[in-house]
Amino acid sequence: MRGSKVGLADLKRLKKDLQEERERAALASRVAAVRKAEAAPVDAMAAFKRSMQSVTPLKQSARVEHKPAPQPSPALRRANALGETPSRADAGVSDGGEITHLLSEGGTAFVRSDAAPDTARNLRRGQWRAGAELDLHGLRVEQARHALLSFLDECLEHGIRCVRIVHGKGYGSQGLEPVLKDKARTWLVQKNDVLAFSEAPEREGGAGALLVLLRQSEGSRK
Repeated sequence: MRGSKVGLADLKRLKKDLQEERERAALASRVAAVRKAEAAPVDAMAAFKRSMQSVTPLKQSARVEHKPAPQPSPALRRANALGETPSRADAGVSDGGEITHLLSEGGTAFVRSDAAPDTARNLRRGQWRAGAELDLHGLRVEQARHALLSFLDECLEHGIRCVRIVHGKGYGSQGLEPVLKDKARTWLVQKNDVLAFSEAPEREGGAGALLVLLRQSEGSRK
């Protein structure tokens, strides 16, 4: 009788030990699986492809591109309000003419007679920060002329003193000639509101850009 009681207790203890052993083995298996998954390299492209399998591409015809409506310039709005016919900003400005004798610093700068002689040099040194920029890349000569002079008129109306004109170095033109480089200088010399201009420093375009100083309007001086 005593032996039977001892045997039953041993069986219970053995059953408990086996159960704990199985639980420890199951826990170790789960931990190993988690660690294996964490160590496996993640294939980002494969994951992206899996996530995109349920995506339906947007049809070309359903795409709508929203562009801001072009706004007329202040000069054009004013002329329309007064019932007048606005004159082109480049009216009376020619593409030709010899201006080499008017340029300084090896043909890279221009200073009008009523401005200080060192204006172009100070312009290049950054005394005036450019408040606006115009890029003429991709424009034909007549387009560039109108764009440049319209841009200057806009800047004058808004009291902007210094601007940057990017005309490029001619790498995309026929014969790799910088056509707009000399044209832009010719147009600027003919614009009386231009006090001076200088080839931009390298960090701002170098030989492919000009820094232009405009006259201060009476309103901005007060």
